[in-house]
Amino acid sequence: MILPTIGPSSCNNKNLKIISEYSDFFRINGSHNTIGWHEKISKNIRTLNSNIKILLDIPGIKPRTLNKKKISIFKDNYYLFYYKKKPKHKSKYIELSKPLPSIKRNSKIFSLSDGKYFFKIKSFKKNYILGKSLEDFILFPNQGLNIPNSIYDEKSQENAYLEFLEKAKNVKYDAIGLSYIQSDSIIKKIRKKFKKVEIVSKIENYLGIINFKKIAIKSDFVMVDRGDLLAEIGDSRLFSSILKISSFLKRKNIPLIIATGNLETMQNRDRPSKSEIFTLGFYKHMKFDRIMLSEETAISKNWLITLKWLKTFLSRKD
Repeated sequence: MILPTIGPSSCNNKNLKIISEYSDFFRINGSHNTIGWHEKISKNIRTLNSNIKILLDIPGIKPRTLNKKKISIFKDNYYLFYYKKKPKHKSKYIELSKPLPSIKRNSKIFSLSDGKYFFKIKSFKKNYILGKSLEDFILFPNQGLNIPNSIYDEKSQENAYLEFLEKAKNVKYDAIGLSYIQSDSIIKKIRKKFKKVEIVSKIENYLGIINFKKIAIKSDFVMVDRGDLLAEIGDSRLFSSILKISSFLKRKNIPLIIATGNLETMQNRDRPSKSEIFTLGFYKHMKFDRIMLSEETAISKNWLITLKWLKTFLSRKD
């Protein structure tokens, strides 16, 4: 029922053993930490309990910020996010890890950190996007950038998957998470090369929603990443999209994983918010298969309190 992400707060052997009492399926996130870290942690999990499944979540093609330190972002200030070639401009620069996507239709905003922080678009070119921040916040390193209605290059996506899996050949895993999957064609190619690995397709962008039925049928699991999905398709379409996906998966008997910020407030408190409780109750009513915890178990000091609360909540029959 629970899919915890292993990270700096939870990765020592003592903590891994405790977490194994709450879940038989662990996630390690390839977007963070080094390949060497993932090799070490996956081997430790295997040694601890060979029956625990490991999901290696592969970084997708979404661009991420390359800042190595925290950056203070100020409301109404302009920031230019660029890939490789740095244009001349008076605003503050932040470099990106990957090329910007194309977009289906004009968008007025873009966001950082799974749709948490928004910018009004001033200019959008092939290798940069200039925006005015709509709020004050701290930009942490390696944060994703989302533009609504984005379309990502399929060949680049495929190459990104395969290049990462080649680097991660010594990481122990049972399943791979395909971030930003847009079609079923890539799944066919991955299956030919990795025959014994289960496929977790992550629905989190514009084309992923359009093609979700074809994607789901070729997958072993489907994960709905609420943060990226909201940032890519907009607030008004998130709820209806999750309902459509859930209904289809149940008819086809394909497991559903709900991801992103499920118990986000518990990173700083001992109980969830009312909205989180209601949302989790709704997912329970939908008969989802797994609730994924990301930062809640990867970097939060309250990871054990969070796991205890969620296990109790999910086990209730009322």
